[in-house]
Amino acid sequence: MNDRTKDYVFLSYSHAEQDEIKKIVAKFDDHSYNLVYDESLSYGDEWDLSVRRYISSSKCKGVIFIISENFLKSKAILTEVEYTAKFNRKFFSIMLYNMSLPELKNTFYEKLSENEKYIMDSIQEVLNNEQLYLKLSEINWERVGKTFKEWNFFPEKNDTSYLIQSKYSSQLKGEKERLFNQQQGYMNFDMKAIDSVLDELTGDDLCVLDLGCSNGDLTFSRFKDIKRITKVIGIDYNENDIREANAKAKNYGDKFHFYTADLEDGNIITILQNILAENNIKGVDIVFAALVIHHLNNPHKLMLSLYEIFGDDGRIIIRGSDDGGKLCYPKTNLLKEILERYEKLVTASDRSNGRKLYSQLYDTGYTNIRMLYSVVDTCEKDRRRKERLYEVGFSFRLKRIEDLLNQNPDNEWLKNEYDWFKNALNEFKDAFLNRSFWYCNTSYIAIGGIK
Repeated sequence: MNDRTKDYVFLSYSHAEQDEIKKIVAKFDDHSYNLVYDESLSYGDEWDLSVRRYISSSKCKGVIFIISENFLKSKAILTEVEYTAKFNRKFFSIMLYNMSLPELKNTFYEKLSENEKYIMDSIQEVLNNEQLYLKLSEINWERVGKTFKEWNFFPEKNDTSYLIQSKYSSQLKGEKERLFNQQQGYMNFDMKAIDSVLDELTGDDLCVLDLGCSNGDLTFSRFKDIKRITKVIGIDYNENDIREANAKAKNYGDKFHFYTADLEDGNIITILQNILAENNIKGVDIVFAALVIHHLNNPHKLMLSLYEIFGDDGRIIIRGSDDGGKLCYPKTNLLKEILERYEKLVTASDRSNGRKLYSQLYDTGYTNIRMLYSVVDTCEKDRRRKERLYEVGFSFRLKRIEDLLNQNPDNEWLKNEYDWFKNALNEFKDAFLNRSFWYCNTSYIAIGGIK
């Protein structure tokens, strides 16, 4: 936007990378962040005074450094870095290339002149104290938004990346009841996938790893009566749910064991390997994940890592959700607006995950991939069954926004969004229960093998 009349973040970069910088600026523009940069100025006295004004201004909330080889040996950049330190501006760095700062330095440092080495060392005296470095290819907008929020810098439009967002929790009011109804509805669909996988696997004493098992209710219902499966390990990050699951597990002998672990922990595979070893399990035969993958920031990383805990053969079963599979008439436009506004507002899950499951498995090396589909609709259903279908598909949305508002109580725009959703969902529910209203939802299961 390059608007110095509003709050902004100053962008410090080498003009040698002008084409790349335009792409970076466009990304920040897409997220409605006002960056100020010296696009039209050349190095000299006027430039020095302008940059000093840019960085010293009360409207300057911080500085972003775009680090490259040219950046690190630029006398002009050194001036901008020194002004950043002088005026005590907060900052973070984006690596233009896909390497760390030490890696970048090692590629060319010895080729520099003594003056260029002095410039680089002087720049690094400031940069080395900063904790946040982002590679351009790995910019996490939620992380950027939280950092900007700490700077008291916000997007011009209603971008929600700066909002505090917690992980999904089954502890939300009414959520366990909704999950129970949801699990009941998916029972036949899940068993169709599980039975097809069991037909492909040989032998008994099979082991299942249930990722995101919550309080274990779904885990028990799917696997308690399958005699060929003798060990089931459940994993969830919610300690309360795991305590509840382990209390129930006592009713099933030694078959079920539940553990607290975060699937996005960088050491998750080591954690899983230790759990398997504790239970004398050499390898997992079936990985089961129902409505879990869409909550992860990097599902590909987990899917790749899982190869390390499979046995000689193995299958993965992933049930996903996709708001694109929801259709209705009438109130089509209202449904579309509810789904679109919710996706922009609540970023704790990928509401388009279902359509990605095949590619996610294919891209991470799984074989013999197939997709299963389940469609549920309102045709000829009585009011009670329609209410249950509505609760499963829509009631959690307002509760999730309410939870978000509780974390950001002073956000007026969020308050307005909450009021809009409350009215819109009430209107949609009234239509949903009408006899002439039609709604359908498609759910997805992807199955893949390791060889």
